[in-house]
Amino acid sequence: MVTENKMNYVVTSILRLEFGGRTKALIQRTKNLSEHFGLDFTLVTTNYNANYYKVYNHYYEKGYATDKIGFKNVYDYFSGREYKNKKSEEHSIELPGYTVRPNEKNRTYKYYKDGQYVRMRTYDQETGKLRFDDILAAGATHRKIRYEYNDFGVCHRKIIYKPNTANKLEEVFYDDQGKIYLSFSHTGEDENSIWKGHLLHNSNIIIFKNEKDFFRYAFDHILQPGGVTFCDARILDQSLLNCSISTEKYFVLHNSHNVTGTIAKTYQYLIDHADKADKIIVLTQEQLNDLLDLGIDPAKMTVIPHSMDDAETVDTTSRKPDKKFVFIGRIVPQKQVHHIVHAFSKVVKKHPDHWIEIYGDGKERNDVLQLIDELQVGEHVKMMGRTDNIQGVFQNAIASVISSHYEGFGLVIMESLHYGCPVISYDFKYGPKDLLTDGENGFIIEKDNIDLLAETIIKMIENPISDVKLSNDYYLSSTIEKWGHLLEQ
Repeated sequence: MVTENKMNYVVTSILRLEFGGRTKALIQRTKNLSEHFGLDFTLVTTNYNANYYKVYNHYYEKGYATDKIGFKNVYDYFSGREYKNKKSEEHSIELPGYTVRPNEKNRTYKYYKDGQYVRMRTYDQETGKLRFDDILAAGATHRKIRYEYNDFGVCHRKIIYKPNTANKLEEVFYDDQGKIYLSFSHTGEDENSIWKGHLLHNSNIIIFKNEKDFFRYAFDHILQPGGVTFCDARILDQSLLNCSISTEKYFVLHNSHNVTGTIAKTYQYLIDHADKADKIIVLTQEQLNDLLDLGIDPAKMTVIPHSMDDAETVDTTSRKPDKKFVFIGRIVPQKQVHHIVHAFSKVVKKHPDHWIEIYGDGKERNDVLQLIDELQVGEHVKMMGRTDNIQGVFQNAIASVISSHYEGFGLVIMESLHYGCPVISYDFKYGPKDLLTDGENGFIIEKDNIDLLAETIIKMIENPISDVKLSNDYYLSSTIEKWGHLLEQ
């Protein structure tokens, strides 16, 4: 049972300034649990970010976090790094013994010694602060050493590279006094493989065999006993399960554990060691059933979906959609945005006055832009970038389109329905079957069938669905009650 005087935790791999999906869900969940049950939380991140204070300040300013929610990063914890009342160090562009050739446009400076290019410095375009100091072997094109500096001008990390590659051999981490507190040795076979780590902690040298072992040690020292710890990132499951602190360990699944017909490697450890978890929380009944088929104890499992805030009133009856459809999400392979482009190239042959707007960004953005050019549908498939106004986007659309290969829930489906916008979705695991009813609030179609996707968009144009509502099961008043029951156990 959770009590108000105990610290509770959320462990996750990364918190970004701008976010959606998993991060959005865990931030909202943490704030809701804190406000409704008076609980204190600390969000613990395990990625390396020497300027995490920007993210923390942004979350407080935007109201994503309250004064009952704090933040810790494992690297900041071991370095003792504090961000308050710090003086900034300056670094001159001119260096004794070097000839410098500036590129003022992107604030990079090349340094020459005896006529050979041997060094490059990169300064922040907005602040003018030194970011990177790269040392090159004479005549080489790859850097051999990189020194990294934070917003306060402090060198926080040195990276040594395998010759003539971008693969790391050694990372050395410095505290604000310039003392080494951590190092990672890499194999050099790929960009990030860690095979050994050394940490100076409490005057002892601690040796780690891999990154997961490092995170486990961090949890052993950061977490306090007695509360609940939520794990939202599968990369951290093993570390938390092996953590020695007496904390209730809740694992929240945000994605499908089975995409290709076999258990995803990232989920295998949790599934194999589910008996060590206090609770595994999934977002849909369909995924719970699939996990039960794997032999997981039903007492370990529960379903609590994402939810919308009841306090946000939306008048869906006054919707007057434009002749457009929308997609909101990351432009990454999982989302299969190119399916939407191909489908709409077929739609506009029958309805040339309609278009789709694609909101989001990601590593496939340029590929999608190239496809739009190849299919000559630039007037009908519009790349809009990120948006903070999802209500406006959904309320002006005929429907939203989801072409994902898989999801854990399909948060965007719930948001679309909340704002009265019907959804056309592939039949993937998981989410559509729980949220959508054919013909009432959208359509579920065969996955990866682009022709059927185009036909369904045309059907929606010619016979639009109106008066769409989200089920009461997906509002906070319902889910917070479920969280309350879980926390009382």
